[in-house]
Formats: sequence, structure tokens, C-alpha cells
Amino acid sequence: MISQAFRDLILLLPTFCNDPSRGRGCEGFKEDWTKVTEKDAADFLSALDAGLIEHVGRGLYRAPKSHASEQFFWEGNKNISPRPVTLWVEPIITVAVLYRLHFKWGWPKNLLGTQSKKWDFDVIAYRASDLSNEYVACEVKKTVAELDQLVELMGRFSAVRDLRDAPKSKREENAFRKLTGLQERRAPIFWAVGPNGANKVFRMTYTDGGALTWKSASDDALTYPGS
Repeated sequence: MISQAFRDLILLLPTFCNDPSRGRGCEGFKEDWTKVTEKDAADFLSALDAGLIEHVGRGLYRAPKSHASEQFFWEGNKNISPRPVTLWVEPIITVAVLYRLHFKWGWPKNLLGTQSKKWDFDVIAYRASDLSNEYVACEVKKTVAELDQLVELMGRFSAVRDLRDAPKSKREENAFRKLTGLQERRAPIFWAVGPNGANKVFRMTYTDGGALTWKSASDDALTYPGS
């Protein structure tokens, strides 16, 4: 049985599919609710209802400090008719994270965004006194396995002094990008989030020589520290 949260989520589909820039209709939508948890769907919809992210046209949405728009549906092979459309899990979780930062941890709406300036983090939270460098830098993964692997790789590579060494795979490259972004902008908190509330919080410390260390922290580290 499909819950009300999922039924409400699908109401966003026509805005995306029927936009004149696409104009393909919704016939190709594949209902696979197993990829999105009830908790993530509910928190996503609560964030939308609270205006933490707003429609900017073409089925795309932005938060106040976003550097790029979010879309919640993914189009498949255009040579197939009707073109397949599915829910895109990571953006759903991304918006759910905005809800948790605002309602659980007290972050003002105007200090929250998605997609950092260099696309190295999915969710960003700033202090009003520093709108150039994230205070919370968050990466979202669609599975717990991907979340654990990211944290493991970042932990392994954080001991490497020179992050310019070429990674050997796309997943290693992704982990390097997170570390580089943390080094460059020195976010005090790194937050890795997976589905259904799975998450790991770290307090970061940095040296003038470019080294960084991280230490596991409780969820309370996500509390808005004030301006």
C-alpha cells in the first residue's frame, strides 16, 4: 500500500514532465517506491511545505543559498517511447536534510542551500558572518553502503598530505573532492547522510600546512551556532 507521503510526492511529477521544454507527458513514469523511504519522503514534503526550497520553473527547485537547482525526477533513454521517468533518490534525501537542519537543528532558512559553489557538497549551511565558507558541508548518498564507503575512503585519504595525487577510481575521486573542498573552505562540520536518517557527523580541524583531521561527533554538533 502506498502511503500518503508518496502519493503527495508524485503530485510534483506533472510540473516536471509537462513543462514545454520537455513536453513528453508522464506516461513513462515508473513507480518504484522501494528506493525512497517513508521518512525521507515525509521530511522532503515537509521541507517543501515550509518553503525551504521553492519552484523556479521547469520542475526545478532552489533553496536560498543554493548554487544550482534540484530536480526530483530522472529521465531515461530518450529513444524509448514513452521516455522512462523515475524518482531521483539523492535529491529527495537532499531536501529532507534541509528539513532536519531547519526544524531539528535550528538553522535559519536563509542560510541553507543545496549544491556548493564547486559542486563538491550536496547540502550547505552558512553562518551569517561568513557566507563564502560553509559551516556544515553535507554529502548525500542513496544507500548506506555508498555512505560507508565514502567515509572509509575519506578517512584513508585524509592521511595523505598532498591531495593532488590522482585517485584510481570515480569513487576515490569523489572522496578526494570532498577533502579538497573541506581544505579550501574549512567547514567545521562534515555531515554524511544516507537513506532513512542514516548519518555520520564529524568535527573537522585544519592546519596552516593544509593537513586536516576529523573526529566523530554527536548529532548535536549540527546545532545552529548563531551568527
